[in-house]
Amino acid sequence: MVLAATLLVLTVMVVPLLLLLVMRRFGREEADTERALLSPEAHTVSWVVPDGEDPALVRTHLAHAGFTSVLDHSGDQRLVVQCAPADRERVREIIAHTEHATFDGHALRPSQLRFDDDP
Repeated sequence: MVLAATLLVLTVMVVPLLLLLVMRRFGREEADTERALLSPEAHTVSWVVPDGEDPALVRTHLAHAGFTSVLDHSGDQRLVVQCAPADRERVREIIAHTEHATFDGHALRPSQLRFDDDP
């Protein structure tokens, strides 16, 4: 009986503590990635996400292609993608060929995909 009570107490205390540590580590990794991509020295492109669009699918396709991205919520919602200057067109192609869905499920097709620093 004492063993069962001890296991119960350990489970109730240890499992939530482990979950908190894992979540904290994930949060730190995300913050480090965001800090690195939003720094002036980073080679990035920024794309303004259209109003009402969920950028999760675009981020997933970019991640599968090997690109790191973060959402910048300062002002308009921008998707900031780390890429070398030679990979700009590849990033543009991935974003353009991804099905763009709004939060209510309607499909969008971007008319002309432009990055913030395009002329």
